[in-house]
Parts: sequence; C-alpha cells; structure tokens
Amino acid sequence: MRSILLSVFLVSFFIVQLSAQQRNFELIATHTTDAYLSAIDKLGNGYVAGRNKLQKFSPDGKLLYPYEEYRYGAIGSIDVTNPLKIVVFFPDVMKAVILDKFLAPLSIYDFLQLGYPTVTAVCGSTDGRIWYFDNVSRSLKKIDETGKVLREGQPMNTQLTKTPLPNFMLEYDNIIFMNDSSQGIFVFDVFGSYKKTIPVKGLEKFQALAETIIYNDAENLYAFDMQTLSTKTLALPENNSPIVQAAIGKELLILLKAEKAEMYSIKQ
Repeated sequence: MRSILLSVFLVSFFIVQLSAQQRNFELIATHTTDAYLSAIDKLGNGYVAGRNKLQKFSPDGKLLYPYEEYRYGAIGSIDVTNPLKIVVFFPDVMKAVILDKFLAPLSIYDFLQLGYPTVTAVCGSTDGRIWYFDNVSRSLKKIDETGKVLREGQPMNTQLTKTPLPNFMLEYDNIIFMNDSSQGIFVFDVFGSYKKTIPVKGLEKFQALAETIIYNDAENLYAFDMQTLSTKTLALPENNSPIVQAAIGKELLILLKAEKAEMYSIKQ
C-alpha cells in the first residue's frame, strides 16, 4: 500500500512540475511516420501507430520492434496499459489483436465471430482480458478469448437519458474510463458498474495519471483534475507546428506532428 501511495504521489508531483512551466525537455529522436496514435507504457517504452503499422521504441527513442497488419483496415486504438499484452483494435473488422512485448501476435478477439457485432471501442484489463461496450445490451462487459462474459454492468439506458457511443476506452487503477466525444468520459468500477461522468468533451483519446486526465489539442497538453474539476496547461517544448497527438510519461514525451514523431526526454 505504501508503494502504491508513493507512486501516486510521484506522478502527481510530476504533473505539478510540468504545469509550473518548467521546460526541462531534450529532443532525443525524430522519426518519419504518418502515425496518428501514440502511447507510453509503465516501463517507459514509447509507441506510435498509423493506419497499418505499430512501432515500439525504447525510453531513449530507439526503434525496437514493428508490427504491421494490412488485412484488417486502419488501426483504431492501441492500449499499452499491460506491456506484455498490448491491445490493437481494428474497428473496420471489429477485431482486437493481442501482442506480446516483442509486438508478436498472441491472440485475436474476433467480435463478429464471438457474436458481438456492434463494437466501437475496447481496452485491456489488468487480468489480460478485454473490456468493451455492448451497443446492443447497452452495457459495459469484460470477456475472455472465447467470448465468455466475465463482468457486466447494468444497461446504461436505465441510468442515463442518452446511451453512450464510445470511441475510446482505458482501464487505469481499477477504474474503466469510456469516452463519448459528445457527452464526456464515463467512469466505471472493475465490476462494470457506472459511477459518474467527467465533463470533458470533444476528445478522441486521453491518458489517465493519478487523479488526472491528460489530453491535447493542436497547441497544448492539458491536465484535468478529477477531484477539483480544474484544468491546467502543461509545459511543452517550444512548438511551432500543430500537434496531431501526444503522450507523456515520467521521463518521456512523444509529440506526433505531420509526417513525424518527436521524442523528448523529461528532466526531473
């Protein structure tokens, strides 16, 4: 318990330092890419993904492994919460491919074959399974590779006036965050039960760190405090071109821009 509290404190302190406009960034790598998704795992490794390609980088910005898949359409999301079971979701064919740490395929969730034909967003769970929102039953579900339902929340249409249409999901610290760009971020516990809605709208992707939601626009990176409901602008390197998408960790920052990925080390 003490180690968990210390980890949360360090992450919170890290966010405070960035919001204090301390610009301790060093550009360590620039890679040519058409990527529109980026992520950083808990080991500090970076990831960028474009239409058919995912790449993994070391904390110092060196390319480690590629993964390419041209049969399933465009990559819709990547989830690196568990770096040993990375989730790559292909919404065009409703398949989620699970990759190992070398980006080699481990298994495939074929939602059409499993009998779930209306999946728009998925994420990994801490036990290596998959969360998704069932647009038929209108409930959050966790399933295994066979399609067996392990957890299921109450139908959302019995709790809200408008059912969510999620475009992104994430599990962090025993909480599932489900994003609907027009309504906000819906929060669930590990049993799939709805708890609240975070009033941040218009997002396509975000990170969760401690009690904070991290997201970006074309110019800035923001931290929304889930306790105080306040938003801070985080310090970034001097930027003279629009940001497509960003990801930040304790020691690494990835900025995706037109045709390139910039990777910065963060000095504490």
